[in-house]
Amino acid sequence: MKVFVPEEIGFCFGVRRALQLVEDELRKGGRIYSLGDLIHNPQVVEELRRKGIKTVGELSQIREGTVIIRSHGVNPSLIEEARERGLKVVDTTCPYVLKAQRTANLLVQNSYAVVVVGLREHPEVQGIIGNAQSGKIYVIKNSQEVEKLPFMKKVGVVVQTTETLDNFEDIVKNLIKKTEECRVFNTICKVIMRRRALVRELARKVEAMVVVGGRNSANTRQLVEMCRSIGVDTYFIERKEDLKLKELKGIERIGIIGGTSTPEQTIKEIRDELLSLDQSHNSFKINIHHS
Repeated sequence: MKVFVPEEIGFCFGVRRALQLVEDELRKGGRIYSLGDLIHNPQVVEELRRKGIKTVGELSQIREGTVIIRSHGVNPSLIEEARERGLKVVDTTCPYVLKAQRTANLLVQNSYAVVVVGLREHPEVQGIIGNAQSGKIYVIKNSQEVEKLPFMKKVGVVVQTTETLDNFEDIVKNLIKKTEECRVFNTICKVIMRRRALVRELARKVEAMVVVGGRNSANTRQLVEMCRSIGVDTYFIERKEDLKLKELKGIERIGIIGGTSTPEQTIKEIRDELLSLDQSHNSFKINIHHS
């Protein structure tokens, strides 16, 4: 068996930045709370809990100390409320997410109706909505939902940073029929776009793909969907213990990829688990290649 691992794996810049800000705050001591999961990876969130970070769902659960604004961002009114209550705020919102928030806010200030392409229930989209709440704002997830929108004179479009480019383009193509003026801002994370391109290339070289990441991670789920749409057998796991080695026997070429909130160490552990299979069972030899 040959195992292919892209050179670019592990955390994206936004996740690394968020974790570094949290580590800096931990060194200062005191009570620290995360308003929602810092990132969408259960293992990382659990590790932060062991270090002393308590995750809460509501700001009202915090009486004193430091509140961490997660990488997905939040409604700005929550940040204002936290400061008014005397809490220290550490904002780890990803710079790409901040760009989408600020763009939506600027569009509203210039009298544009705002269309957000993404999932309404996702915390990132909720944060974008919060930054444009004084104007007309619509959230759609596919081109079919465009038909339900009213005709609008001026429309500005932003997109969830983890959205696929194909879906975004399809929606915009249909949206221009609904307006006289349409301004489009591609706020998809460039790291995610690059990683998807790597996955698309890799999935066509192998018989099976192992996609590693949190099941609540939007960008990881989309990697899974991409691999399956290409027609390659795809295994979605969160950690090494989820790997079912018996199902992989007989596969000659396999790829491993992780979402942008998946630790590089987790991917290496899975790679090493495949390597150890040859040593412990003497069933097949695995060579590691970087695509």
